Amino acid sequence: MYEIVILNGQDYPIRFGMNALRIYCKRTNRSLQDLDKLGQDMGLDDAIELIWAGLQDGARVAGKDFDLTIEGIADILDEDFDALQKCFNVFSEQFSAKFQEKGNEKEEKKTPQKKK
Repeated sequence: MYEIVILNGQDYPIRFGMNALRIYCKRTNRSLQDLDKLGQDMGLDDAIELIWAGLQDGARVAGKDFDLTIEGIADILDEDFDALQKCFNVFSEQFSAKFQEKGNEKEEKKTPQKKK
């Protein structure tokens, strides 16, 4: 599932699933363990890489062509000051939803079985 964000007046599908995180890790040399710190003390390059990965994966899932470059994302951020926050709001919602789902699975597994 993806969401649509409006950046500089244009609609873009965006998705921060496992594939987007895989792309981000590969492009930034991050490990799986680094993902729990994602967003803490993040530099501008990392932020743009993460947005690029989310937009690329959103386009893939939506079946749309994707031709934005890192520089293109930076240009959008120059023109639309709120674009960074819009993308990170989606990231926050999608990333935290995955952990809530995981937490609910753990709670269900911890429920003791009734004795017969």
